[in-house]
Amino acid sequence: MIKKFSDLSIRTKLVLILSSTAIIALSIACSFIFYTYLIDVKQNEIKTITQIANVSSINIATSLSFGKKEDTKEMIASLADNSSMVATIIYQENSEVFVSYFHEHLSVNEKNKLMENSKAKLRNYQHNNLPSERNLFSFWENFDALVSIKLENREIGILHIIADTKDLKARTINLACSLLAVIVVTLLIIFILTYFFQKIFSNPIYALLSIMKKVPENRNYSLAKEIQRNDEYGALFKGFATMMDELKTIEKELIIEKDKANQANQTKSNFLANMSHEIRTPMNAIIGLSELALKNDLSSKLHDYLFKINHSASDLLGIINDILDFSKIEAGMLEIEKKKFHLSSDVIDKALNLSNERALEKNITLSCSINPNVPQFLIGDALRLRQILINLISNAIKFTKHGEVIITIKTANTTNKIIELIVDIQDSGIGISPEQIKKLFKPFSQADSSTTRQFGGTGLGLAICKQLTELMGGKISVASDIGVGSTFTFGIYVGIQDDQSPIIKPSKNKIKITEKRDVLKNAQILLAEDNKINQLVAMEFLKGVGIHVDIANNGKEAVTKALNHENHYDAILMDVQMPEMDGIEATTLIRKQLKNIPIIAMTAYAMDEEKQEFIDAGMNTHVPKPIDSKVLYQSLEYWINKTKNKTS
Repeated sequence: MIKKFSDLSIRTKLVLILSSTAIIALSIACSFIFYTYLIDVKQNEIKTITQIANVSSINIATSLSFGKKEDTKEMIASLADNSSMVATIIYQENSEVFVSYFHEHLSVNEKNKLMENSKAKLRNYQHNNLPSERNLFSFWENFDALVSIKLENREIGILHIIADTKDLKARTINLACSLLAVIVVTLLIIFILTYFFQKIFSNPIYALLSIMKKVPENRNYSLAKEIQRNDEYGALFKGFATMMDELKTIEKELIIEKDKANQANQTKSNFLANMSHEIRTPMNAIIGLSELALKNDLSSKLHDYLFKINHSASDLLGIINDILDFSKIEAGMLEIEKKKFHLSSDVIDKALNLSNERALEKNITLSCSINPNVPQFLIGDALRLRQILINLISNAIKFTKHGEVIITIKTANTTNKIIELIVDIQDSGIGISPEQIKKLFKPFSQADSSTTRQFGGTGLGLAICKQLTELMGGKISVASDIGVGSTFTFGIYVGIQDDQSPIIKPSKNKIKITEKRDVLKNAQILLAEDNKINQLVAMEFLKGVGIHVDIANNGKEAVTKALNHENHYDAILMDVQMPEMDGIEATTLIRKQLKNIPIIAMTAYAMDEEKQEFIDAGMNTHVPKPIDSKVLYQSLEYWINKTKNKTS
């Protein structure tokens, strides 16, 4: 009730409060008047009847003493002139009825009932010496007056007069109706006056509310100064105006600080993008040349050195990717996509492919099982789901010396085309203590932070997994026993596609990729790359599968060669950052004449917004540096095949 009242408008509250106060005061006053009137009227009525009884008892005494009933009847009949008299009964000294008189409108039964009641009251009166009046506060029963009849100070009988309250009732009802009419009229007047007078209090407040609504719309903080008053409202408006001035100053300062923060974020993003590019360029040479060198006949010692260089460079690349991802998440720049994907082929198979080699190196069994009720065709961010899965599997393999890593996928909370996908990654590794678990998902934090720790890493992987999981509406947790192993569990919410094909379960061990290089043999590729080492790496990768490569040292040269009618390229590999003309401008010029030729961005720029910029410029896809030869071959195969099929 109080809550409902507090939600009412100020006008309504004022009207209700003032009206209620007036109603209560008026009701109390009318009730007091009504009660006082009734008491006075009844006392007067009782007094009148008692006086009549006393006077009558004196006149009747002589007749009663001589036994003259007729004379007595005449005397009591004369009392009937009083319209309130119902009956008069005279009792002798021995309590026998001497004479009685009943009003003519009474029936026999009513007379008999009155007579019985009279005798009962007589006995009560004689026994208890009760007062001669009763029912002082009752208006619905008869008045009774019992008076002693005396002669020479000796009681010779009792006079009982019974009077009704008909007249009193009528006057009471008339008074009640009059007071009710007064109350209704008065309340109407009070309500009207209250409605108009409350505006004195409410109008200034509504004026202030109107100003407060206009301030966000037109950013005018001086509107409150328009209201000039000398009362408490005036002080309120002045205080509000002062507060608005302060808010305006604070807003200006916040805008300046926000601009600085945006500039700092932009500078940070630019720095990360540039650093990523600058680091990836030499990394491309290290990973690419070491991979090419490993394909030659080498001594076991030299082969081991090169393998470790390649492996370490890949780890360093993973650290760079983690830092970029964490920075994007921290800056709120990472957005979760909602695209259709196939759970097994787009997520599970690729995650197992990337993780299986390291599992085999450590002789660890890597397996995956999917609950039969898990839909395969889903809607969500397959890339980020795969990233979480790869990170957790890599951690499980890293901290497991022998045994197995088991991935289990199931669902829960399926509602309205949305399911919670729950993934468990269980290992038989070293385990994690409860103290270590508390700081496990914090950035740059690791279970073993000592200088003698056995396992490397930046401590960003699990923090990124946690943030990505939360961005997809879920959460991540871990259960572990020291020396037994750990189980990481994360759940995310994804959509379900309407069309579901039969579930395809991934194999429980290494998934082999069938390489088809027929389409690449003798293919003509234009490589636009200004860095000599990157040219060497790319050329060796391409020549290794029978591709003929033509080099363009900058974007301008790439445009000239691509638009030369004597050259018939099957695809163009386009670097982005080049002298004289960059890859984006070169692609734009080439696309004006060549609509179908595949143009693949091969660059160290790896930010999502940068990838989108390449696509918008007319490139077909993106192959990041350092170059992964498998990804490069697959991209070339796909786009060359697609172009040939489209042409045919």
